[in-house]
Amino acid sequence: MTIDASSKVAQSDRHWGAEDRDRKAGNILKCLRLLTDHNLSTLKCVDIGCGSGGISFHLAPAFESVCGVDPEPWQRWKEFTAKRPNLSFLEESIDTLSLADASVDVVICNQVYEHVPSPQLLIAQIHRILKPGGVCYFAGPNLLYPIEPHVFWPFIHWIPRPWALGILRKFAPEKVIELDAFSTTYWRLKHWLREFIIVDAIPPLIKHRAGAESSSNVWRLFRPIPIGVLKLLAFLSPGFVFVLTKPGNS
Repeated sequence: MTIDASSKVAQSDRHWGAEDRDRKAGNILKCLRLLTDHNLSTLKCVDIGCGSGGISFHLAPAFESVCGVDPEPWQRWKEFTAKRPNLSFLEESIDTLSLADASVDVVICNQVYEHVPSPQLLIAQIHRILKPGGVCYFAGPNLLYPIEPHVFWPFIHWIPRPWALGILRKFAPEKVIELDAFSTTYWRLKHWLREFIIVDAIPPLIKHRAGAESSSNVWRLFRPIPIGVLKLLAFLSPGFVFVLTKPGNS
């Protein structure tokens, strides 16, 4: 879709933020390189729910092509595509996603599932557009973690949403707009993802970070913990990172 000055343009990075997009893209690439054997430079990638496009921009040099998808256009898309010839953006919602079946090698779905009306539809669309053998980096928050990651209040996401919004309007009205996420639990999310081969990336990422020579003393505390124990405790993680593979040969 062509983006012009008359388009409805999202507010400049205020709500979704633009900070540390290079670091976040780097973490996604490290995860994919650690847990898959794909040569990313030959693959087509789609970044679903790309927002301002900063992560897509920083992912682009690692892939043959990257397409960011978001239901509203953002001011920096033109700037980013001018600097990255292999980067494009689509202004489309997940329910009308026009990408062809089995046309994508890699999907990035980073902190998106909790913001869409139907996470199951989002997951079905990812499965549809991925080629057999294709992979998805899928990350999002954990309902069981006591701190809500968007407003940074404890327990606010555990109470009925009308009550939560009423509390915020009274004590922190500036945060009301941020409480638009509906996270779920580890078990329900894995049930929704059951059509994929699922690898829980958090335990191997922790062990990899802890084993690095440059790791801090905090990370080194994880070195003696068996990875099996980390897997058992994954349901308590602040957020989830899964590497999903669509069954079949690529």
